[in-house]
Amino acid sequence: MDYVSGPIILYSQDKIRMMDFLSDVFEFEVDPEQDMVTSGNLNLKLVELHQDDKKGFHTDGVTFAFKLKNTDQIKEIVSKYNFFLYRKEDKTLSEEICNLDQSTEHKSLSIKDIDGRVWQFDVETLQ
Repeated sequence: MDYVSGPIILYSQDKIRMMDFLSDVFEFEVDPEQDMVTSGNLNLKLVELHQDDKKGFHTDGVTFAFKLKNTDQIKEIVSKYNFFLYRKEDKTLSEEICNLDQSTEHKSLSIKDIDGRVWQFDVETLQ
């Protein structure tokens, strides 16, 4: 069987904020005309929920996991995340850092987006 994977469809309460979040914090490339964001081979299409479906929407259980080359990249993501929150403050919708592990063997960062998806970044450190 031969097939090509299409974009992963992500439903969101606010697709513009999600595009900004993915672009500003994780440096994904954004195509606002197609509502697409990409990073390497990962292609995501953002679809905004209808107003009636937004109340209480969360996508618990979905995690995107990435490996980073060094610990400085975690610091860079945290810095970009904080700047994003400063610029795009919204009391009704918010992202959050849900895990920041800086142990000696393993460093990781998990950020939960406005829709409840977790974006996890890990660095394996050698001693």
